[in-house]
Amino acid sequence: MTNSDFGIDRGSNPNPLEKKEIGTDLPKPIADYGEEELIEWLKDKAPQIFPDFYRRGFPTFEITGGAKVPYHDKSEYQMATESKQGILFTNTGNCKVLGNASLELISNGKKNANESFDGNADAGIVIYAKKGVIHIEAVAGDITIRTAHSDHDINIESARNINMVAKENFNIDVGSNYKCTTVGNHRTITEEKTLIHTGEELSLHCDTDNIQTSSGFDEELAGKDLRENIINDHEDIDKITEG
Repeated sequence: MTNSDFGIDRGSNPNPLEKKEIGTDLPKPIADYGEEELIEWLKDKAPQIFPDFYRRGFPTFEITGGAKVPYHDKSEYQMATESKQGILFTNTGNCKVLGNASLELISNGKKNANESFDGNADAGIVIYAKKGVIHIEAVAGDITIRTAHSDHDINIESARNINMVAKENFNIDVGSNYKCTTVGNHRTITEEKTLIHTGEELSLHCDTDNIQTSSGFDEELAGKDLRENIINDHEDIDKITEG
């Protein structure tokens, strides 16, 4: 197994011994050297031959350090298994973990009260990026975010925009109440048909202006008379909203 077997690198890690003419500075043929002389020569030349490089092999995995890594300078620590799985730390500050089938992070509890993380002492698993983005992508599967307990919520908060795009259907299933509060403008745009259905009451109310409807198909149905009928119901709307 070689460093190139570590699939996380998405490339090859050249062996530091390659392209080095080792022993060309020997004053006499290597066959004329005794064991002690060769040991002394290796000790003297080791920093030159193996600059900041470490490798140790075990039956099912290998540990190296100082090997060149594509898109980085070199690795500080790299553990690769026979099946090309492993973990990598680079000297440019990157950590990569590769599992051929799955990668699981499991927490059996929550943090202690005196070990808070950003004011949340109950954090069991934390994904935190001080700078940069957090990217979650499934190439060939679903992404599921779920709380198992009925008393727990899913909270999504953005300091700016939240953008949601569905290439096909967008479904919202609410078991109790649904509330949408907008400080600015609210727009719902449908390119084809729109159906609003309620099992009991349906109210349209505007505090400061008329309720306006329009249609490019039938001016009579969406004209002045229908709009006035809706506007004149404001007294009933006030009674409903006041209690």
